[in-house]
Amino acid sequence: MKKTTGLLLLALLYLTVSCSDDTSTNLTDEQESFYFPLAIGNEWEFDFYWLDESYEATGDSLHTDKSTIINNLNYRGKDAYQLDEDMLFNISYLSVDENAIYGHVEYEDLSSDGKNYFPDEWINLYSFNQNEWQMYKKNIIVNDGDYSAEGTFTMTGKKIGKSTTNINGRILDVYEYMSILVASGTESFAGQTNKINQKDTTYIGIVDSVGIYYYKSHRYPTENEPDSYGYVQKVGKHTIK
Repeated sequence: MKKTTGLLLLALLYLTVSCSDDTSTNLTDEQESFYFPLAIGNEWEFDFYWLDESYEATGDSLHTDKSTIINNLNYRGKDAYQLDEDMLFNISYLSVDENAIYGHVEYEDLSSDGKNYFPDEWINLYSFNQNEWQMYKKNIIVNDGDYSAEGTFTMTGKKIGKSTTNINGRILDVYEYMSILVASGTESFAGQTNKINQKDTTYIGIVDSVGIYYYKSHRYPTENEPDSYGYVQKVGKHTIK
């Protein structure tokens, strides 16, 4: 699929569920209200684990990614908070209002040729008042020499449950949802045209007063990778002001 296909596939890795630590309940139609903390100096450390056949974290953390809020500014029309290092899913800015939690991605970082095939706009990461919502949609047309591609990316968020977890002796609510990203269209290279039909589902948990709690991507074993079940990135240490 050449370079832009790499871009398409990377886009499929954006967003993610978890099994929470404790109990889980069904969703209701009630408007949710919880605190997603945004302040300069807030810091999250995400530990990376491979998953076992039950899709649970296994072994020791392979590495830790750290993100710290360093600035509060008006960015792309929203009161935004800038991160020193991209958070999960390449998010560089976060914003919250009464309707949703938003993230802004530096899409050009995903492209191998330095071009931005994605919109310079906010992604609706989590909706407070909808059980299912459109996170992102973009029609994409690429013409680059003998390579061309045309298609649509659609990302949908869907709540799947609410549970609780124990963090440093505090019992906190976990809001769980999945992100479903569908890429469809066609691409042509050297006179050969192929269909693009990719679907990726990831899982995310947000903890009241802590922020994004985990990002889980399931995989399925293959002949070449018989022990491949995916990975999870989960908050370890965190500093909230």
